[in-house]
Amino acid sequence: MGGSGSKGKKLPKDDLDFLIQNTNFTAAQIEEWYKGFIKDCPKGHLTKEQFVKVYKEFFPSGSAEGFCEHVFRTFDTDRSGFIDFKEFLLTINVTSSGSAKEKLQWAFKMYDINNDGTIDEFEMIKIIE
Repeated sequence: MGGSGSKGKKLPKDDLDFLIQNTNFTAAQIEEWYKGFIKDCPKGHLTKEQFVKVYKEFFPSGSAEGFCEHVFRTFDTDRSGFIDFKEFLLTINVTSSGSAKEKLQWAFKMYDINNDGTIDEFEMIKIIE
């Protein structure tokens, strides 16, 4: 899905075109995001463990593992076990500049743990634990 990930490699043109069409970012902004992503994730993807580590750096007093599990699952739209650059930037776009409806849809996906289109009592309890 996302960029291939070797150091110094540019974002593939088809990925760039896709992100220009599906985000509010310019080509230059996308290239800058990509440089930062590849610097932090040279393999071109972010593992769940890396995600938790980054979260802990920003929120040292929070309970990272449980919350990150839900956020990671929401970012990882293709269920590969990794967050690639396209998944990362699409989520950043929704959470930073998406419409209220898009943000609510994203939040709903985070809380709908089993992806059945509803949030049941078990899922609500897991989120607030």
